[in-house]
Amino acid sequence: MRIMTLDDQPLDPAPVRRLILAPHADDESLGCGGLLAKYPDECSVAVLALPDDVRQKEFSEAQRILGYRTAFFLDQPDGSVGERMHDLVGMIDRVLNLCRPEELYLPYPSVHQDHVAAYEAGVRSARLSMSAEHWFPPTVMVYDVAAYDLQLYPTDLRWNFFEALDEGQVDRKVEAVRAYASQQVHGPHPLNGIKQGAHTLGCARQVAYAEQFALVRAVRAGRDTPHDGATSRSVEQQVTPPEGGEKAPIVTATVPRQRQGYAR
Repeated sequence: MRIMTLDDQPLDPAPVRRLILAPHADDESLGCGGLLAKYPDECSVAVLALPDDVRQKEFSEAQRILGYRTAFFLDQPDGSVGERMHDLVGMIDRVLNLCRPEELYLPYPSVHQDHVAAYEAGVRSARLSMSAEHWFPPTVMVYDVAAYDLQLYPTDLRWNFFEALDEGQVDRKVEAVRAYASQQVHGPHPLNGIKQGAHTLGCARQVAYAEQFALVRAVRAGRDTPHDGATSRSVEQQVTPPEGGEKAPIVTATVPRQRQGYAR
């Protein structure tokens, strides 16, 4: 694994189809572990809160299990990632401009302040900007972190989009969540019923297993009118290794804090 800091050297663009914004290391596995296991070559993860050494090792193991390659760390204070919202949005903007995702995944704004901040910052970064350099992700989704069953304020978000999964993908999600040994709980808890929950969701949609999402925005471009000149095929070609070739190494990048925040 290579760890890079943007202060040390510029990062080359790393286009992916799907970018998952995680408040903490483990939320990516809880909310999108099936998606990551299904599309590892099409996904990157950006983690907002700075993990401790234990959580960092657990994250690396979960990343290995799920098979995706690139992760960005924004190194914000755990428990108060939204303390400097303007700067946080600017950092997410930088990741968006590097990855240029077709789909952006945000956590549901539940009772945890970091989840609320991640959702709000992500929505702001997904804006239609007056800056021509700002990346506009055509599809924005919200994912479910089932560890919370309450919310601080009502939203109009509805679980209306479902990703079908097979048993192997769900099993890798379960394994990735279990890699976070420091976060495990005992007894009846959503963390201990991930496979059963995915099966229940899937059965109600006539598939074996599923993950649920809330669709915030979707722009469907025709084949002859790709979004900003980047077709799905070209993105696939950039992130998928040649047939018979070795997979690219896992890349972890640290995105430094910025005082200037984000442009309109």
